[in-house]
Amino acid sequence: MQIDKTSNTLGTASIPPILQYLDCSKSMGIDIDLALSNSSFPSKLLKDDTARAQGSDFQALLSELIKLSNNPLFGLHSAQYVQPGSYVVLGYITMNSRTVKEAIDKAMPFEKLVGDMGSTELTQTDNGLLMTWHCNYTNPEVIPHMVDNVLASWVTYSRWLADRPEQAPIEVWLTKDKPNEEILAEYQEVFRCPIKFNQSTNTLVLSNAQLEFPLRRPDPMLLKTLEQHAQTQLSELTSDNDIIFEVTRAIRDIMRTEPPRKERLAEVLGVSARTLQRKLQTANSSYQELLDNVRQESAEYYLAYSQLPMSEIASHLGFSDTRSFHRSFKLWTDTTPGDYRIQKQTQ
Repeated sequence: MQIDKTSNTLGTASIPPILQYLDCSKSMGIDIDLALSNSSFPSKLLKDDTARAQGSDFQALLSELIKLSNNPLFGLHSAQYVQPGSYVVLGYITMNSRTVKEAIDKAMPFEKLVGDMGSTELTQTDNGLLMTWHCNYTNPEVIPHMVDNVLASWVTYSRWLADRPEQAPIEVWLTKDKPNEEILAEYQEVFRCPIKFNQSTNTLVLSNAQLEFPLRRPDPMLLKTLEQHAQTQLSELTSDNDIIFEVTRAIRDIMRTEPPRKERLAEVLGVSARTLQRKLQTANSSYQELLDNVRQESAEYYLAYSQLPMSEIASHLGFSDTRSFHRSFKLWTDTTPGDYRIQKQTQ
Protein backbone atom coordinates (compact mmCIF):
# COMPACT_ATOMS: atom_id res chain seq x y z
CA MET A 1 0.00 0.00 0.00
CA GLN A 2 1.62 3.24 -1.20
CA ILE A 3 1.27 6.20 1.16
CA ASP A 4 2.77 9.65 0.86
CA LYS A 5 4.61 10.14 4.17
CA THR A 6 4.62 13.95 4.37
CA SER A 7 3.11 15.50 7.50
CA ASN A 8 -0.66 15.65 7.38
CA THR A 9 -3.27 16.56 9.98
CA LEU A 10 -6.10 15.31 7.74
CA GLY A 11 -5.02 11.69 7.59
CA THR A 12 -5.23 9.81 4.31
CA ALA A 13 -7.82 8.85 1.69
CA SER A 14 -8.05 5.75 -0.46
CA ILE A 15 -8.06 6.28 -4.21
CA PRO A 16 -11.55 4.87 -5.16
CA PRO A 17 -13.58 7.68 -3.50
CA ILE A 18 -11.28 10.23 -5.15
CA LEU A 19 -12.02 8.62 -8.51
CA GLN A 20 -15.75 9.02 -7.81
CA TYR A 21 -15.32 12.80 -7.74
CA LEU A 22 -13.11 12.72 -10.83
CA ASP A 23 -15.69 10.67 -12.77
CA CYS A 24 -18.30 13.30 -11.95
CA SER A 25 -15.89 16.06 -12.96
CA LYS A 26 -15.26 14.46 -16.34
CA SER A 27 -18.99 14.30 -17.00
CA MET A 28 -19.17 18.06 -16.29
CA GLY A 29 -16.40 18.79 -18.77
CA ILE A 30 -13.94 19.88 -16.10
CA ASP A 31 -10.28 19.89 -17.14
CA ILE A 32 -8.97 17.16 -14.81
CA ASP A 33 -5.31 17.74 -15.71
CA LEU A 34 -5.69 21.42 -14.85
CA ALA A 35 -7.29 20.58 -11.49
CA LEU A 36 -4.53 18.09 -10.67
CA SER A 37 -1.86 20.60 -11.62
CA ASN A 38 -3.39 23.57 -9.78
CA SER A 39 -3.84 21.51 -6.60
CA SER A 40 -0.40 19.81 -6.86
CA PHE A 41 -2.12 16.46 -6.38
CA PRO A 42 0.27 13.51 -6.97
CA SER A 43 -1.55 12.12 -10.02
CA LYS A 44 0.59 8.96 -10.19
CA LEU A 45 -1.37 7.68 -7.16
CA LEU A 46 -4.55 7.55 -9.25
CA LYS A 47 -3.18 4.58 -11.20
CA ASP A 48 -3.09 2.38 -8.08
CA ASP A 49 -6.42 1.52 -6.41
CA THR A 50 -4.54 0.29 -3.33
CA ALA A 51 -2.71 3.59 -2.81
CA ARG A 52 -3.67 6.26 -0.29
CA ALA A 53 -3.35 10.01 -0.79
CA GLN A 54 -2.74 12.59 1.88
CA GLY A 55 -5.97 14.16 3.12
CA SER A 56 -4.55 17.63 2.56
CA ASP A 57 -3.88 16.76 -1.09
CA PHE A 58 -7.41 15.38 -1.53
CA GLN A 59 -8.93 18.48 0.06
CA ALA A 60 -6.86 20.74 -2.22
CA LEU A 61 -7.99 18.74 -5.28
CA LEU A 62 -11.65 18.92 -4.20
CA SER A 63 -11.36 22.67 -3.70
CA GLU A 64 -10.03 23.05 -7.23
CA LEU A 65 -12.70 20.78 -8.76
CA ILE A 66 -15.46 22.71 -6.96
CA LYS A 67 -14.05 25.99 -8.21
CA LEU A 68 -13.76 24.76 -11.80
CA SER A 69 -17.24 23.25 -11.74
CA ASN A 70 -18.85 26.53 -10.65
CA ASN A 71 -21.70 24.31 -9.48
CA PRO A 72 -23.22 24.61 -5.97
CA LEU A 73 -24.40 20.98 -6.29
CA PHE A 74 -21.08 19.44 -7.31
CA GLY A 75 -21.03 17.24 -4.19
CA LEU A 76 -24.64 16.15 -4.58
CA HIS A 77 -24.18 15.26 -8.25
CA SER A 78 -21.00 13.28 -7.56
CA ALA A 79 -23.09 10.76 -5.60
CA GLN A 80 -24.44 9.45 -8.91
CA TYR A 81 -21.03 7.90 -9.55
CA VAL A 82 -20.86 5.76 -6.43
CA GLN A 83 -20.25 2.03 -6.85
CA PRO A 84 -19.19 -0.82 -4.54
CA GLY A 85 -15.53 -0.14 -5.26
CA SER A 86 -15.93 3.42 -4.00
CA TYR A 87 -16.03 1.98 -0.49
CA VAL A 88 -13.06 -0.37 -1.07
CA VAL A 89 -13.46 -3.60 0.98
CA LEU A 90 -16.42 -2.05 2.85
CA GLY A 91 -18.40 -2.14 -0.39
CA TYR A 92 -17.91 -5.88 -0.73
CA ILE A 93 -18.73 -6.43 2.95
CA THR A 94 -22.08 -4.70 2.43
CA MET A 95 -22.75 -6.66 -0.76
CA ASN A 96 -22.47 -9.93 1.14
CA SER A 97 -24.56 -8.90 4.15
CA ARG A 98 -28.12 -10.14 4.66
CA THR A 99 -29.90 -6.91 5.57
CA VAL A 100 -29.32 -3.16 5.53
CA LYS A 101 -28.75 -3.24 9.29
CA GLU A 102 -26.16 -5.99 9.05
CA ALA A 103 -24.40 -4.11 6.24
CA ILE A 104 -24.15 -1.00 8.42
CA ASP A 105 -23.07 -2.91 11.52
CA LYS A 106 -20.42 -4.89 9.64
CA ALA A 107 -18.99 -2.06 7.53
CA MET A 108 -18.84 0.93 9.88
CA PRO A 109 -16.00 -0.39 12.12
CA PHE A 110 -13.78 -0.33 9.02
CA GLU A 111 -14.80 3.13 7.80
CA LYS A 112 -11.23 4.37 8.15
CA LEU A 113 -10.18 2.11 5.26
CA VAL A 114 -12.12 4.38 2.90
CA GLY A 115 -10.36 7.38 4.38
CA ASP A 116 -10.10 9.85 7.21
CA MET A 117 -12.48 12.33 5.54
CA GLY A 118 -14.99 11.94 8.37
CA SER A 119 -16.61 9.57 10.82
CA THR A 120 -20.08 8.10 11.15
CA GLU A 121 -22.04 8.16 14.39
CA LEU A 122 -24.88 5.64 14.73
CA THR A 123 -27.70 6.39 17.18
CA GLN A 124 -30.36 3.75 17.73
CA THR A 125 -33.85 5.07 18.44
CA ASP A 126 -37.15 3.37 19.20
CA ASN A 127 -38.23 3.93 15.60
CA GLY A 128 -35.00 3.22 13.76
CA LEU A 129 -31.49 4.57 13.29
CA LEU A 130 -29.81 7.97 12.94
CA MET A 131 -26.74 7.87 10.68
CA THR A 132 -24.78 11.06 11.32
CA TRP A 133 -21.64 11.94 9.39
CA HIS A 134 -19.04 14.30 10.88
CA CYS A 135 -16.61 15.79 8.35
CA ASN A 136 -12.95 15.97 9.39
CA TYR A 137 -11.87 18.24 6.58
CA THR A 138 -11.25 21.90 7.24
CA ASN A 139 -11.88 23.95 4.07
CA PRO A 140 -15.28 25.69 4.51
CA GLU A 141 -15.81 25.57 0.74
CA VAL A 142 -15.22 21.81 0.60
CA ILE A 143 -17.17 20.62 3.65
CA PRO A 144 -20.75 21.17 2.34
CA HIS A 145 -19.95 19.38 -0.92
CA MET A 146 -18.38 16.46 0.90
CA VAL A 147 -21.39 16.18 3.24
CA ASP A 148 -23.75 16.16 0.25
CA ASN A 149 -21.64 13.50 -1.45
CA VAL A 150 -21.49 11.18 1.54
CA LEU A 151 -25.17 11.27 2.49
CA ALA A 152 -26.41 11.09 -1.11
CA SER A 153 -23.93 8.29 -1.91
CA TRP A 154 -25.23 6.27 1.03
CA VAL A 155 -28.80 6.63 -0.24
CA THR A 156 -27.90 5.91 -3.89
CA TYR A 157 -25.78 2.88 -3.00
CA SER A 158 -28.37 1.42 -0.60
CA ARG A 159 -31.01 1.58 -3.33
CA TRP A 160 -28.82 -0.54 -5.56
CA LEU A 161 -27.79 -2.84 -2.72
CA ALA A 162 -31.38 -3.65 -1.71
CA ASP A 163 -32.66 -3.54 -5.30
CA ARG A 164 -35.20 -0.90 -4.24
CA PRO A 165 -34.92 2.12 -6.56
CA GLU A 166 -37.80 3.79 -4.75
CA GLN A 167 -36.20 3.52 -1.30
CA ALA A 168 -35.80 6.78 0.64
CA PRO A 169 -34.85 7.75 4.18
CA ILE A 170 -37.58 8.92 6.56
CA GLU A 171 -35.84 12.31 6.72
CA VAL A 172 -32.54 13.98 5.90
CA TRP A 173 -31.05 16.62 8.22
CA LEU A 174 -28.47 19.11 6.93
CA THR A 175 -26.59 21.84 8.78
CA LYS A 176 -26.55 24.16 5.76
CA ASP A 177 -29.10 26.90 5.19
CA LYS A 178 -32.20 26.14 3.14
CA PRO A 179 -31.42 26.78 -0.57
CA ASN A 180 -33.61 28.43 -3.18
CA GLU A 181 -36.47 26.47 -4.73
CA GLU A 182 -34.53 25.41 -7.82
CA ILE A 183 -31.69 23.87 -5.81
CA LEU A 184 -34.11 22.44 -3.25
CA ALA A 185 -35.87 20.57 -6.05
CA GLU A 186 -32.60 18.80 -6.91
CA TYR A 187 -32.11 17.74 -3.29
CA GLN A 188 -35.66 16.37 -3.30
CA GLU A 189 -35.00 14.47 -6.52
CA VAL A 190 -31.98 12.74 -4.95
CA PHE A 191 -33.28 12.02 -1.45
CA ARG A 192 -37.07 11.76 -2.17
CA CYS A 193 -38.01 12.54 1.43
CA PRO A 194 -38.47 15.54 3.74
CA ILE A 195 -35.23 17.50 4.16
CA LYS A 196 -34.63 19.68 7.20
CA PHE A 197 -32.04 22.45 6.94
CA ASN A 198 -30.24 24.48 9.63
CA GLN A 199 -29.93 21.36 11.75
CA SER A 200 -27.19 20.63 14.29
CA THR A 201 -25.99 17.51 12.42
CA ASN A 202 -25.84 16.00 8.94
CA THR A 203 -27.97 12.90 9.36
CA LEU A 204 -30.02 10.25 7.57
CA VAL A 205 -33.05 9.03 9.53
CA LEU A 206 -33.87 5.37 8.81
CA SER A 207 -36.86 3.35 10.04
CA ASN A 208 -36.69 -0.10 11.63
CA ALA A 209 -38.49 -1.49 8.58
CA GLN A 210 -35.83 -0.09 6.25
CA LEU A 211 -33.08 -1.60 8.35
CA GLU A 212 -34.56 -5.06 7.79
CA PHE A 213 -34.67 -4.83 3.98
CA PRO A 214 -32.97 -7.94 2.53
CA LEU A 215 -29.99 -7.38 0.25
CA ARG A 216 -29.26 -8.84 -3.17
CA ARG A 217 -26.79 -11.71 -2.71
CA PRO A 218 -25.79 -12.43 0.90
CA ASP A 219 -22.89 -14.83 1.36
CA PRO A 220 -22.10 -15.40 5.08
CA MET A 221 -18.88 -17.37 4.40
CA LEU A 222 -17.46 -14.75 2.05
CA LEU A 223 -18.57 -12.03 4.47
CA LYS A 224 -16.48 -13.57 7.23
CA THR A 225 -13.43 -13.73 4.96
CA LEU A 226 -13.90 -10.10 3.93
CA GLU A 227 -14.15 -9.00 7.57
CA GLN A 228 -10.88 -10.76 8.37
CA HIS A 229 -9.24 -9.10 5.38
CA ALA A 230 -10.55 -5.69 6.44
CA GLN A 231 -9.27 -6.20 10.00
CA THR A 232 -5.80 -6.99 8.66
CA GLN A 233 -5.83 -3.88 6.48
CA LEU A 234 -7.02 -1.75 9.39
CA SER A 235 -4.22 -3.03 11.65
CA GLU A 236 -1.61 -2.22 9.00
CA LEU A 237 -3.07 1.23 8.45
CA THR A 238 -3.33 2.08 12.13
CA SER A 239 0.38 1.42 12.60
CA ASP A 240 1.10 4.20 10.09
CA ASN A 241 -1.01 6.85 11.82
CA ASP A 242 0.42 10.25 12.62
CA ILE A 243 -0.01 11.33 16.26
CA ILE A 244 -0.96 14.83 15.11
CA PHE A 245 -3.85 13.49 13.05
CA GLU A 246 -4.98 11.17 15.84
CA VAL A 247 -5.03 13.99 18.39
CA THR A 248 -6.75 16.38 15.99
CA ARG A 249 -9.46 13.84 15.23
CA ALA A 250 -9.96 13.09 18.93
CA ILE A 251 -10.32 16.79 19.72
CA ARG A 252 -13.02 17.10 17.05
CA ASP A 253 -14.86 14.04 18.38
CA ILE A 254 -14.75 15.20 22.01
CA MET A 255 -15.78 18.74 21.14
CA ARG A 256 -19.15 17.49 19.86
CA THR A 257 -20.27 16.66 23.38
CA GLU A 258 -17.95 18.31 25.92
CA PRO A 259 -14.98 20.68 26.33
CA PRO A 260 -11.84 18.93 24.98
CA ARG A 261 -9.70 19.01 28.14
CA LYS A 262 -6.17 17.62 27.85
CA GLU A 263 -6.85 14.93 30.48
CA ARG A 264 -10.00 13.80 28.67
CA LEU A 265 -8.09 13.74 25.38
CA ALA A 266 -5.38 11.52 26.87
CA GLU A 267 -8.05 9.19 28.26
CA VAL A 268 -9.70 8.81 24.84
CA LEU A 269 -6.32 8.05 23.24
CA GLY A 270 -5.47 5.53 25.96
CA VAL A 271 -2.31 7.26 27.21
CA SER A 272 -1.35 9.42 30.18
CA ALA A 273 -1.40 13.20 29.84
CA ARG A 274 2.40 13.22 30.26
CA THR A 275 2.88 10.64 27.50
CA LEU A 276 0.57 12.59 25.20
CA GLN A 277 2.54 15.78 25.84
CA ARG A 278 5.83 14.00 25.14
CA LYS A 279 4.54 12.51 21.85
CA LEU A 280 3.31 15.89 20.67
CA GLN A 281 6.61 17.55 21.59
CA THR A 282 8.43 14.91 19.54
CA ALA A 283 6.13 15.81 16.62
CA ASN A 284 6.94 19.53 17.14
CA SER A 285 3.39 20.30 18.19
CA SER A 286 1.29 20.80 21.32
CA TYR A 287 -2.20 20.25 22.66
CA GLN A 288 -2.96 23.98 22.65
CA GLU A 289 -1.78 24.43 19.07
CA LEU A 290 -3.96 21.60 17.78
CA LEU A 291 -6.93 22.73 19.88
CA ASP A 292 -6.64 26.25 18.47
CA ASN A 293 -6.44 24.84 14.92
CA VAL A 294 -9.65 22.84 15.38
CA ARG A 295 -11.42 25.76 17.05
CA GLN A 296 -10.48 28.12 14.22
CA GLU A 297 -11.54 25.65 11.51
CA SER A 298 -14.88 25.03 13.22
CA ALA A 299 -15.48 28.71 13.90
CA GLU A 300 -14.86 29.65 10.26
CA TYR A 301 -17.28 26.97 9.12
CA TYR A 302 -20.09 28.00 11.49
CA LEU A 303 -19.64 31.68 10.67
CA ALA A 304 -19.66 31.06 6.91
CA TYR A 305 -22.40 28.44 6.65
CA SER A 306 -24.77 28.86 9.60
CA GLN A 307 -26.85 31.45 11.39
CA LEU A 308 -25.88 30.24 14.87
CA PRO A 309 -25.51 33.15 17.31
CA MET A 310 -22.01 33.97 18.54
CA SER A 311 -22.81 32.73 22.04
CA GLU A 312 -23.70 29.25 20.72
CA ILE A 313 -20.59 29.07 18.55
CA ALA A 314 -18.43 30.10 21.50
CA SER A 315 -20.05 27.48 23.73
CA HIS A 316 -19.71 24.74 21.11
CA LEU A 317 -16.00 25.50 20.76
CA GLY A 318 -15.46 25.28 24.52
CA PHE A 319 -14.96 28.97 25.30
CA SER A 320 -16.14 30.23 28.68
CA ASP A 321 -17.84 33.26 27.13
CA THR A 322 -18.35 35.14 23.86
CA ARG A 323 -15.67 37.69 24.71
CA SER A 324 -12.99 34.97 24.92
CA PHE A 325 -14.09 33.57 21.57
CA HIS A 326 -14.06 37.05 19.99
CA ARG A 327 -10.52 37.72 21.31
CA SER A 328 -9.15 34.37 20.10
CA PHE A 329 -10.76 34.63 16.66
CA LYS A 330 -9.29 38.12 16.19
CA LEU A 331 -5.87 36.73 17.12
CA TRP A 332 -6.17 33.84 14.65
CA THR A 333 -7.54 35.73 11.66
CA ASP A 334 -6.87 39.42 12.30
CA THR A 335 -10.60 40.08 11.89
CA THR A 336 -13.66 39.85 14.13
CA PRO A 337 -16.16 36.97 13.96
CA GLY A 338 -18.90 39.41 12.89
CA ASP A 339 -16.85 40.87 10.05
CA TYR A 340 -15.79 37.38 8.92
CA ARG A 341 -19.42 36.23 8.80
CA ILE A 342 -20.50 39.26 6.75
CA GLN A 343 -17.61 38.80 4.34
CA LYS A 344 -18.29 35.09 3.76
CA GLN A 345 -22.09 35.23 3.62
CA THR A 346 -22.21 38.14 1.18
CA GLN A 347 -19.76 36.69 -1.34
